[in-house]
Amino acid sequence: MPKLEYFIVSEGVSVDRQTNRVSLFNVLEEAHLDRFPAAIPQVVVTSAWNREPLDEDVDYQVQLRIYAPGEESHREFTTNIRIETDRHRVLQRIVNLQVSQPGELKFEVLINGQHAASHVVTIHQAEQ
Repeated sequence: MPKLEYFIVSEGVSVDRQTNRVSLFNVLEEAHLDRFPAAIPQVVVTSAWNREPLDEDVDYQVQLRIYAPGEESHREFTTNIRIETDRHRVLQRIVNLQVSQPGELKFEVLINGQHAASHVVTIHQAEQ
């Protein structure tokens, strides 16, 4: 099974077409929002997976789960991958991510249902 190299939550990403280098913009660790409910305009979750022996010609599912503060259920986004080189990058964009209250906004990445990593963004009420 592929091994996770890195998992980062940011506001933006750019991939150079010639070199395939990735640049991440505004890594999210906390957010100060004016009022609730609110929306974060764009979130990009980037993960990179290293191929292991026997991973060739095998399909995997990368699941992104988002747990928002004050919500009982989570949101889930699934991407199917096949790792044909030594490393495979997955970019998952979420537009207008809704947040109903301050607290911990948790992102979790799984591969074939197995937890690989998580990241927490602390959501604050902005002082007025």
